[in-house]
Amino acid sequence: MVYKCEKHGPYTLHMIKTNKFKLCHMEIIFRNNIVKEDITKRNILFDLLTEANKDYPTKRSLSLRLEDLYNTSLYSVTSKVGGAVLTNVCLDFINPKYTDKKILDVTLKLPFDMLFNPLAENDEFNGRLVEIAKKRSEADIKSVKESPKKYALLEAIKTLGDNSLSSFSNVGSLKDLDNITSNSLYKYYQEVLENDYVDIYIIGDLNMEEVSKIISKYATFKIIKNHQVPYYIENSKRKAVIKQDKFIYVQTNIVAILNLNNLTSYEKKYVANLYNLILGGGSLETKLYRRLRAENSLCYNVNSMYQKYDGLILISTAVDVNAKDKATKLIKQAIKDMTNNITKEELDQAKELIISALHMNMDNIGKIVDNYFYHNTSDLDDFETRISTFKKVTTKEIYALSKKISISTIYSLVGEEEL
Repeated sequence: MVYKCEKHGPYTLHMIKTNKFKLCHMEIIFRNNIVKEDITKRNILFDLLTEANKDYPTKRSLSLRLEDLYNTSLYSVTSKVGGAVLTNVCLDFINPKYTDKKILDVTLKLPFDMLFNPLAENDEFNGRLVEIAKKRSEADIKSVKESPKKYALLEAIKTLGDNSLSSFSNVGSLKDLDNITSNSLYKYYQEVLENDYVDIYIIGDLNMEEVSKIISKYATFKIIKNHQVPYYIENSKRKAVIKQDKFIYVQTNIVAILNLNNLTSYEKKYVANLYNLILGGGSLETKLYRRLRAENSLCYNVNSMYQKYDGLILISTAVDVNAKDKATKLIKQAIKDMTNNITKEELDQAKELIISALHMNMDNIGKIVDNYFYHNTSDLDDFETRISTFKKVTTKEIYALSKKISISTIYSLVGEEEL
């Protein structure tokens, strides 16, 4: 695998040459500081930009073009990463040496055509297209309540407060959706092109000199950016917030938010990952699973998620309505177990899981791009360093980390027959 980076003024091109895959993959990654009021607009914008443009004014016409390009796929993904918002415009295509070598130019040209030649006139996006995208977004926002787990997680993170960037949801809001017009969306489109950092990643068994020449023809970004886009958020230690709401669910969903306070870089990247796997993010032998499921049969699933850039761990489970207090008590006991009761077997198993996941990432074309991206824009170490460092983490270091952890929120979405 050979990596090469080229600075092209308004954007940076990253080329990863490998013969590991028959598929090739390109990502145009837009990156900026997150603004709560813009989340819904961003979702709508990139949904619209990857669905139609002046050359392909309908979804069907674009689909036919993608079929002509040997079933190439084009899509976008917007995500919140700590204090930043990222949108990845992705292109998957079969290596032209297996189809038609002449097709590389038109294939790589397509996503830039979609970005720079949108279906718009007089500084307004096509009204029909905007309304279709808005209806899809509305359905996505409303569907959150259909998933008790997702809804409980979203309500729990709101308890962090409006001043915490961690409280923002990347789903968007109906209020912001109502305010979007064809004109306001076009203005936001111009702002994104002017203000977002742009990194272009391409991976595959390609002639990268040719790729660079092709992309330089079509990536007509104009403005060089020099502002900071930090990922890490500091959520200050506070007295635990205890909150509950009621909803028509059969079970009660519980979310506990843990603050990780004043961690070192090493602890953020390594120790906290293993802490989380032992607590509830790994196999069926975690502290939480043993306490709630194996020993007390309170739930089917319980897990924890480490949010590195937010400095949080989110614990989530669903129990019978009358088991909320007992489950909450057992969650606290599992957290206490992490301070002085970790076995060598638990630590070894956590290390095996995370190293196995790292090896699997190297077999996934998209994950390889992710690894390079976060290595280049954040503090992610290279593959070999990560594996060797995880192997060296000790139980003593996890105990030391546990002293820096505090409960920030205990949120319960209480189920009952009816409100």
